[in-house]
Amino acid sequence: MKIVQVVTLVSPDGAYGGPVRVAQNQSTELSKRGHQVQIFAGARGAVDPSYFGPGVQTRLFKALRIIPGTGFAGLSAPAMLPSLWHALKDADVVHLHLARDLVMLPAALLCLIRRKPFVVQTHGMIDESNKKLARILDTLVTLRVLRSSKRCFWLTPEERTSLVGLLGDGHGPLERLVNGVPPADAAAGKEGTSLEFLYLARLHRRKRPSVLVEAATLLAKTIDKPIEVAFVGPDEGEEPEVRRQIRASGSSTWIRVEGPLKPSSTLERMRRASVYVLPSIDEPFPMSVLEAMSVGVPVVVTDSCGLAPFIAESGAGIVCDSSVEGLSAALRRFIEEPGLLASTSAAAVGLAREKFSMGGVTKQLEDVYRSLSSYTTGQSSSREHSVEGPGDSP
Repeated sequence: MKIVQVVTLVSPDGAYGGPVRVAQNQSTELSKRGHQVQIFAGARGAVDPSYFGPGVQTRLFKALRIIPGTGFAGLSAPAMLPSLWHALKDADVVHLHLARDLVMLPAALLCLIRRKPFVVQTHGMIDESNKKLARILDTLVTLRVLRSSKRCFWLTPEERTSLVGLLGDGHGPLERLVNGVPPADAAAGKEGTSLEFLYLARLHRRKRPSVLVEAATLLAKTIDKPIEVAFVGPDEGEEPEVRRQIRASGSSTWIRVEGPLKPSSTLERMRRASVYVLPSIDEPFPMSVLEAMSVGVPVVVTDSCGLAPFIAESGAGIVCDSSVEGLSAALRRFIEEPGLLASTSAAAVGLAREKFSMGGVTKQLEDVYRSLSSYTTGQSSSREHSVEGPGDSP
């Protein structure tokens, strides 16, 4: 099949986060299965043309901020539209990693004008909102796009409920599609070494990096073993506060801010860590958590994370409440419970491979794409992969 995917923003520091990694994993695996895949995206900074991997045709266009003070929503990539219009002519299906922004919504309108079948994956980014810009975009474009999509993929039950509430009775087929991770080499065992707790994500208020600083300094006051905490990721407003807390607590010798890291280097950085920590509240389905587990790094997440039930059930890490004290207690367990690091590491690898394999995700996408396009496989049975689809429950 000839498949076009579109995502908002690619940058050297991975600032747009999970949706780009999802698009990368999907397109790479689809290409391996013999499909012709093009990815269109806005770009900021010098991005490697092979960003999405061998076999994937990457089409990047300069991203411009045309509405100040609106974050990613104010981004646009006008130079992308003529090339996308041309590519849509021959496409069998289009996959939009949809957000309320001025990169994705114009791309969706082109699909409507071209009358090309398209699916949308919202990554928890489109929900019922009272923000003025969101209401304007919904009225003008977003609702029309969602209702015209041939499939709307959702991650969590909360996201599905929100989409149904937004769309009312006019929504099309909704289908769960989990995020997947490709197989990766696991990290070597770390029992007996100094523990490093790693935060690898945008330093944004919603991600709550400052809570990890508080939790770690609270823990350090009551233990006699050395620990380290590392913050890795682009600054989205919270880095000054994190640095202020580190200075105020006198913990600069063991808490450090390493800055952004190019996406191709994140897995190797994760392998060096003992435990991955994401203190966010209401995080739908974080790719960083999945990737940490895929290399055998156990995780700590809050109980509102979409992956929390899977992690708790499998023993791939610790699920805690959203308080500083709750997070600190979760970190303490890795220090005080012998064997916990090894057991959670093994469980993390198993969970990533059994529930969130790219094989299952890609097979689901192929089935949906073929049902929507005019593409016929001919000898398609030889190209089918007998892979169990990703589970919907822990």
